[in-house]
Amino acid sequence: MPTTKRPRPPTNLGRAGARLWRETVAVYELRGDELLLLDKASRTADDAERLDVALAEAPLLVPGSAGQDRPNPLLGEARATRALLAALLRQLALPDPVAEQRRADARSSQARTAARARWS
Repeated sequence: MPTTKRPRPPTNLGRAGARLWRETVAVYELRGDELLLLDKASRTADDAERLDVALAEAPLLVPGSAGQDRPNPLLGEARATRALLAALLRQLALPDPVAEQRRADARSSQARTAARARWS
């Protein structure tokens, strides 16, 4: 049975994006449109990681235009980037093998319970 060659990650991905790419293509065989979404999600994962690093070194409050304390704008950017990553991953709509196995196990357990009730 021939195995399909896994697509390689784009060369300019960072650590987080390359990890997301490798772990995804190791489990799933993706179509071209899905690979495009994975590329965007991988780049967004890199952006999120860079923002997290910047926030770790930045103050949470910065001076506003009138000298008042206000949240660092990086907080909003980090939140928006994480929301975008979540949306891209949802749009990719990859099945969750662990959740599917749990559902199958629950159905089997329910079937056994029903069979015992029926035949006792």
